[in-house]
Amino acid sequence: MINWIIAFFYFLEELGFLKIEDILTKNLPILLICRGLYCLTYVLNYREGFSRENNDRKLLFTQKETGFFILKQLMIILFGTIHIVFTLFISFYSLMISGRYINNLAEKQKIRLLTILGKLITFFAPILGILWYTFIESDLYSLAAIGVSIFAFLHYGLKISSLSLPKILEKYSKRRIEKIPKIAQYILLVFLIAFPTTVIIGTGVYKSQEKQTFMVPMRDSIRLATDVYFAPGSFGAPRPVVLIRTPYGKSGWADDLYSPIYLNQDYHLVVQDLRGTHDSEGGESFLLFVNSYKDGVDTIDWILDQSWSNGKIASAGVSALCLNQYYYAGMGPDGLLAQQLWFGTPEMFDHAIFQGSYHKSSVETWVKSTSPSNWEYQIDTLFSLTIPKNEILYNSTSLSNPIGPHYSNVSVYGIHVGGWYDHFLQGTIDGYIGYDDYGATRAQGHQKLVMGPWTHGSIYGGQQGELFYPDNSNGFDLLLDWEIGIFDEALLGIPTDWTGARVAYYLMGDVDVSSDDWNYWRYAYDWPLDYVNDTWYLTADKGLSKTSAGLMNANFSYLYDPRYPVPNVGGQNQPFDLAGPMDQSSIENRSDVLIFETTELTDNVETVGRIWGNLVVTSNCTDTDFTIKLTDVYPDGSSMLVTDGSLTVRYRYNYTSEVFMSGDQITTYDLLIDCWSTAYTFAKGHKIRVAISSSNYPRFAKNPNTGAPLARDYLNFNIANNTLLVGPPYNSSIILPRLVNMSSTHTIY
Repeated sequence: MINWIIAFFYFLEELGFLKIEDILTKNLPILLICRGLYCLTYVLNYREGFSRENNDRKLLFTQKETGFFILKQLMIILFGTIHIVFTLFISFYSLMISGRYINNLAEKQKIRLLTILGKLITFFAPILGILWYTFIESDLYSLAAIGVSIFAFLHYGLKISSLSLPKILEKYSKRRIEKIPKIAQYILLVFLIAFPTTVIIGTGVYKSQEKQTFMVPMRDSIRLATDVYFAPGSFGAPRPVVLIRTPYGKSGWADDLYSPIYLNQDYHLVVQDLRGTHDSEGGESFLLFVNSYKDGVDTIDWILDQSWSNGKIASAGVSALCLNQYYYAGMGPDGLLAQQLWFGTPEMFDHAIFQGSYHKSSVETWVKSTSPSNWEYQIDTLFSLTIPKNEILYNSTSLSNPIGPHYSNVSVYGIHVGGWYDHFLQGTIDGYIGYDDYGATRAQGHQKLVMGPWTHGSIYGGQQGELFYPDNSNGFDLLLDWEIGIFDEALLGIPTDWTGARVAYYLMGDVDVSSDDWNYWRYAYDWPLDYVNDTWYLTADKGLSKTSAGLMNANFSYLYDPRYPVPNVGGQNQPFDLAGPMDQSSIENRSDVLIFETTELTDNVETVGRIWGNLVVTSNCTDTDFTIKLTDVYPDGSSMLVTDGSLTVRYRYNYTSEVFMSGDQITTYDLLIDCWSTAYTFAKGHKIRVAISSSNYPRFAKNPNTGAPLARDYLNFNIANNTLLVGPPYNSSIILPRLVNMSSTHTIY
């Protein structure tokens, strides 16, 4: 019920009503003055003739008549304060009537000065109002209100101000309402008082709070622009605080998205521009996220020192707003008790910058749009100082590195949300595992994970890429329900259930056929689930086999020319690129793409977990890339992407060192390509397809095949003659995890 009331006040506020500042500083003072003058002149006017006309009465009003008169004035003032239009109508009507009463009093007392004053008030007050709202504060609605007040005065006010005292008293006599049933009288009276009172109070309590902006100093004296919104009705009293730190502008969508969620839960909201973005300081030499762990801790310390903080803080945010949360949580700051972590990663290098190969479009397009003033410095620093991976970036944006932020310091309850087609999907899963398994005691066992069939941030389900998932793919209610429970316990002390399912994941499959075997939510107690790895071997006849017995060996070579890379078509990309499950068949008939697939499946094949490509290769270059794609071939021939991966061969052991190939086309190299995770059912009648190549551009950068340092532009290049070896003894394959012991890990709702 309270949500409907809040929504009603928000709706009225959007229409221009319910501005508490106007009510208190403009509407109410004007009404009190004008209506007060009316009451004063009314009483003085009729008191003068009281003894002559009402010798049998000792008072102008009886007690009950006085009550009616006061209630009438109260209701008029309450209604009048709701909006300036009502205020002006009542005020100018009251002034004109007051002028008439002053004129009547002057005639009785024979005071010429009062006569002049009365006429001035009656005739010139509305004229001044019209001039004001025409030339100074132009407002057609206010002009209309004054015009209606003049009409009402001419039609009714002149007549009522000329009545004798007995006639006036009759208007307030209880006889006027005796014909109305008593219960109706009470209902009407309650409504006339309660409705405007509720509206005015509700305006102050439930309206969107005006923000207060601070420039919060960090430890190096850089100041970060920070907006504070107080919980409605709190009037700045101590409350739990939800912290949002964003590179996209504190007054943009971050405010629009999070204010309705958290302010209505009686939390104060703090929204801050990250260092070097929008209104925050930072200079030209800052690096996005590098100081996030320090700035986050300093901001939390600042919040704890404020009178409106009760010492309990949660943080929230999606994407970049999520990434920086991980880093300051890894410092274990006092007061940080819970986190909402949507579509992010605690390992920026391993997931945001590299996924075996350099995430060109994801990194460069995002940096250009987020940091337009110094994006070139950002990218140049990335290539010159952080690739291969080293302490410049790694120490401050990784929770697995022992230097700087670390999982062992994390002491929060958390909800981790990601999508199977999100470019941070593995980061979401790794963040959940890191918090739950390696965090401080308070964090362990107090994490929840939700993985949907979503691209980046697309929690409402429906269309993802070129596929349309059913209505149950909308995860908003699930996310909100789990998050409220976590925040309630961490911030308000209201217990939530941690003994049931803490993991929800969506098992995907054919969207054209309705089935109970796929496209539904599963609930588990933890992640990863119990599984075994099924190896699907690439065969000499370009098939896929679940056994290596009897297979023949074969070599498949192709030329990879960096000038003509395989174009990216969907996948785990940022929203500004093609993203999600898309048909790959248009790029699978190229000479530099190798295709391996099963025959039509006779049974469903389900895979849940982390997928790896294990390729044995040779090359005539000292460095090149190998890519792998896993697709679901529908009966109509469309090849819908499930997941993919890439590996720059020089980084086949790790990202911190470069080990080049010999380039002799004799030495073989065993590559393990990380395709991240999924939950998918290949339906009976479909085919499983694996595509091998050496480019997927611009999702991954073009490797120039020269062994030269990676850079944004490649002026020199080699054409690589790359070879894939299949069959014994090489046994190139793709590894698909298969769940076991389902009954011990899952629960059904």
